[in-house]
Amino acid sequence: MDKSRFTKLERKELKRLVGLAYERELAKSLESLGDDFKRWRKNKISAFELSELIHKFHNGPARDLWSFYTTGHAELNVKHAITNGIILKAEISPGILEKLNISVLKGSQNEVEGEVE
Repeated sequence: MDKSRFTKLERKELKRLVGLAYERELAKSLESLGDDFKRWRKNKISAFELSELIHKFHNGPARDLWSFYTTGHAELNVKHAITNGIILKAEISPGILEKLNISVLKGSQNEVEGEVE
């Protein structure tokens, strides 16, 4: 990725968008764990089973998301988030959309065009 394509302010905005996407995906993943807590409160699973589910979540989906969003390129992470409907194009400045090579006018709200250089 060519960092010089983005100004310091735009790089800061990309980092904010990455954080937003990460939080949204993590929150969505946590919903299943929330269901497990409900089952535990209703005595449908034991505390040990719940603990195992928490452990599996931590070592699985939570770790995968952490790895994706903290070790990847912000530019690609934001494109991924737009493509998957995690972040809407309307939440991103036109200048960043242009530099990401994402059309503001064409197609569906989150259609991504072009390739990352």
